[in-house]
Amino acid sequence: MKEVTKEQFKEIYFRLGGGAATGWSLEYWNKFFEDEKEPEMKYLLEEPETPEHTRMMIVTAGNEHRLFFWTEESEESFFDFPDKS
Repeated sequence: MKEVTKEQFKEIYFRLGGGAATGWSLEYWNKFFEDEKEPEMKYLLEEPETPEHTRMMIVTAGNEHRLFFWTEESEESFFDFPDKS
């Protein structure tokens, strides 16, 4: 992941996030990112690896926001657990 500015993070959020239909709306942005309570946040980005990486994910931990992309299959299988024998 590379560190980017808040403006670069925002540009990717709106350009590749899918908008309100996927939940990544202006309202969500304003609620969680626009009026940041912690001014020292880092913005990390991993751009889509392939055209199939269309599922945008954002994880916030500590003082970082991480934006990355999964394929539809990787998103759907994320909570799959191996069969217990």
